[in-house]
Amino acid sequence: MGQHTESAAPAAASARRSGRGPRWWLVRGALLVALGLLVLALLSQWNDVRDSFRLLTVGSVVASGIATVLAVGTTVLSWRALLAGLGAELPLRAAVRIFFVGQIGKYIPGSVWPVLAQMELSRDYGVSRPKAASASLVVLALAVPSGGLAAAVTLPFVSADALASYWWALAAVPLFAVVLYPSVLSRLLGLAFRLLRRAPLDEPLTLRPIAAGAGWLLVSFCWYGLATWLLVRDLDPDVGGGRLLLLSVGAYALAWTAGFLVLVVPAGAGVREAVLVLALAPAVAGGPATLVALVARLLATIADLVWAGVGVALRRRGAVLIAAAPEPDSGTGPGAPGERPPGHLPDTATRR
Repeated sequence: MGQHTESAAPAAASARRSGRGPRWWLVRGALLVALGLLVLALLSQWNDVRDSFRLLTVGSVVASGIATVLAVGTTVLSWRALLAGLGAELPLRAAVRIFFVGQIGKYIPGSVWPVLAQMELSRDYGVSRPKAASASLVVLALAVPSGGLAAAVTLPFVSADALASYWWALAAVPLFAVVLYPSVLSRLLGLAFRLLRRAPLDEPLTLRPIAAGAGWLLVSFCWYGLATWLLVRDLDPDVGGGRLLLLSVGAYALAWTAGFLVLVVPAGAGVREAVLVLALAPAVAGGPATLVALVARLLATIADLVWAGVGVALRRRGAVLIAAAPEPDSGTGPGAPGERPPGHLPDTATRR
């Protein structure tokens, strides 16, 4: 018995030093499951739309796909800006690897898997779990008011009928703006962290990282709207020109926000498409709008796969050896005991 105990202790210590404890294996196993679910979702979505693809031109689909890849890619800039606001600056390639490899976890039901994956992957670059988790949670917190704001400043101006239908969205603009104000957002985040039984932010976020994070999310919604517009214009819409672009941006932002709020559905599947069909009603009938929604979902899934591939291809250049020194037992924060103190970021993580 004593010999087994003595031999197990060095093995456990070695696992801790290498960073490959149970949590490490759990997160990476979950990412493999998520990757499988992503591929299955891709195949299912293709089966749904392949017979209707003839209604769209190849050029529009390709252009929409490129815009969707740009839309997805822009979101990492929001996460990186917020992480920098928390005192942990990362090179862009490191941020891309952490964020997008972790993001495939969203294909597992529940919203916790991307955050857990990003927490673990961030440790390779010397970023503590609490900081990585905080940045990921703040991005999620900013997504709803940012999406709501994008919908509110576009949908009411498509037509007089749209103004009558979406007046409530325009009236909600001050609410979204207030939520994005640093002191209000910090209090809401503090409440969320208490409900999640997590340590609050060490220091409230200032206006600059919040504005940068929300700004990049708004840019992402504009790319998504452009991708939607490129598809809708092929279907002889009743609304044209700039109004159709406004409708496309607002409709996608509203649909994305609605899908995000339904936490039990992986990546908002089904909910986003239903809301997008309803929001596009001023321009196209239900059948063509459903085609747009399904193709948009397919392209978004492809974009997730593309960026996950980019993240995997980026080797851990600039990663730090977290085994160099044991982490103190803080016992708090989104990570388990054994976190680095908040604010710790080795110089090697920022120089490279």
